[in-house]
Amino acid sequence: MDTLAGALAALGPEAAQALAAVTAATADVRHILGLAASDAQTLAADAAVPMRSRQASKRRGLGPGFQGIRPDC
Repeated sequence: MDTLAGALAALGPEAAQALAAVTAATADVRHILGLAASDAQTLAADAAVPMRSRQASKRRGLGPGFQGIRPDC
């Protein structure tokens, strides 16, 4: 949940503000369960890394008339 909240919070300040309650709730649960808080901070830092933009492929399809490869060829 921390990872997802951190990734969604990277979308902007409004998203980060809306997800602050989730981050606080998971921190409380980690404290209750006795889990290290540094793990949550590491996950949030990993999620804050911006994703690379994906470029469009130069490949083109075979077209609507492609019938496949015939086994008798």
